Amino acid sequence: MPETYKYSRFCALLGKSGPYVRGLQRDLGLPVPPSGEEYTDSYLSFMETVVALRTFNVPTADIVDLFEKERKILQLLHFDSMEESTTWYMAPRNSNGHTENHLLLTGHDLGFPITSDAVQANLNFREKEPELFAGAEMGEDVRRVLRLYVERLLKIDERVRTETPVLEDALAWAERAFVPLRRGRLRLAGAAGWTTKC
Repeated sequence: MPETYKYSRFCALLGKSGPYVRGLQRDLGLPVPPSGEEYTDSYLSFMETVVALRTFNVPTADIVDLFEKERKILQLLHFDSMEESTTWYMAPRNSNGHTENHLLLTGHDLGFPITSDAVQANLNFREKEPELFAGAEMGEDVRRVLRLYVERLLKIDERVRTETPVLEDALAWAERAFVPLRRGRLRLAGAAGWTTKC
């Protein structure tokens, strides 16, 4: 059975406070599990990606826009009919990592590269559906949204690449600034017979 998490554990795994996580949920329009229900691993995987993007200082508005485009793509491909859930767009955690076929936030494998114009109209994501698209017009809609999606994704990638050396410098600074303090605290704690966490 897939693992589930209470809200406190969910936030702890994300490394963020409850109010911070709730703010992201609100900004993205994400559903909150009813009282007594817990968060799924798919939800956690989705939020880990969101938190990572925010760590790279990707604006929330850009993440929201990317998310809206992903949901539109999935709806055009009828993924929304595969599961009756308020979080139908959150794919199970992929242990093999992302490929060129996967959407960034939701993690769904489309079955073809997201940068390809060769959207296959004969793909069938529903057992009860004879065709994926009603016709060529539907396929063109998917290609159009995918092009817009890739444009946004490339801008986000540029932001991540810009912020990467900044974060690396910040981590190096923290190592220089705080490790001596932590070591001194450990020596002091050891001399006093304390137990402490670093």
